[in-house]
Amino acid sequence: MILLFLLAALIPHQVLIATSRGQANIPVTTESGSAAVAAVLLARPLGLTVSLDGAAARVTLGDGAFDFDVGSPFFRYAGAAYPMVGAPYIARDTLFLPLHWLADYVPRLLASRYRWDPWLARLDERPAAPPPPAVAVATPNPITGLRLPHTIVVDPGHGGVDPGNPGLTLPRGITEKDITLGIGKLLRAELVRRGLNVVLTRASDTLIDLASRPLFCRVDCDLFVSIHVNSMPAGRRQKQVNGVETYFVSDAKTEDQKRVAQMENDALRFEPSRAGSGGPLGFILNDLQLNEYLRESARLAELVQGKVAAIHPGEDRGVQQGPFLVLAAARRPSILVETGFATNQKDGAFLGSTEGQRKIALAIADGIVAYLLEFERKIAGTGGGQAR
Repeated sequence: MILLFLLAALIPHQVLIATSRGQANIPVTTESGSAAVAAVLLARPLGLTVSLDGAAARVTLGDGAFDFDVGSPFFRYAGAAYPMVGAPYIARDTLFLPLHWLADYVPRLLASRYRWDPWLARLDERPAAPPPPAVAVATPNPITGLRLPHTIVVDPGHGGVDPGNPGLTLPRGITEKDITLGIGKLLRAELVRRGLNVVLTRASDTLIDLASRPLFCRVDCDLFVSIHVNSMPAGRRQKQVNGVETYFVSDAKTEDQKRVAQMENDALRFEPSRAGSGGPLGFILNDLQLNEYLRESARLAELVQGKVAAIHPGEDRGVQQGPFLVLAAARRPSILVETGFATNQKDGAFLGSTEGQRKIALAIADGIVAYLLEFERKIAGTGGGQAR
């Protein structure tokens, strides 16, 4: 709009066109009442061509075609219609085009090729963009073989006033929040040693609310890994059930899956702003509709589960699924690792030991790296960049 007022207030007597073909001063005429230039004078400096078919005129400029109707203050370009100050007309067997088209629309619609200076009444051809530099193939990391940078968010479950499950067999004074933090710190150290970037949702005994934890994994993040300790309710199976299982977010299919999801989502009761809100089910089900990473989360869970089960003294309980609030909003491949049962004697001793925590951390790291190697091979095969 500014250009329209300028043209109405001050119409130049001529315009200067400077391109690789040379420079040319093109006179501006107002004989029809509005400023216009002769199309034939634009042919040499712009390489412009014109074809007339009755009242229809097609002006070709580079790869672009502009369609005019003589006497009509509109033109069509790439399927859209644009208004002009003035209309094209024919005088002395010459097609005249509105100055508005040359000074406003050409540099706007072909911005990569032309630039207009309204103060000098000058149209300049932009220099050709240099060819893109050759993409260097990143040297693979000598430890992992990964070629791209990756950031992992590690989420030690619970913390602060939320101890998680106290368990029946954990060493005295130790609760779930202590074990998850221990494994989380060891996992961070191992992933950093392997050249990966790592963010901990908590690095001390503090409470981070469930809905805030996934927010650590939004922009510069590839994976979200939450660490927890399982337990069984009172009953004949309480002390017998053991082993590791890895979850991704989806609808729970079994009673055990529902139990674990309810147990981990129950941390909401430690968050005053959410207490009495009716629980997270509605939030999770709505958010599941937006989660584009279920398949990748399932594959990450499969690889991590296989690595941890190989070093765990308990059973391999496989990959599971459930509506976990902590995973639902991560917007990245995300998993929750239940590292063992605090209600089982053998699992409890393993989880409570420094060696057990170290083995779990190393195994989770192995699974993460295996997933990332698959991911890099996949995007290399499609020619894509790093997907986030």
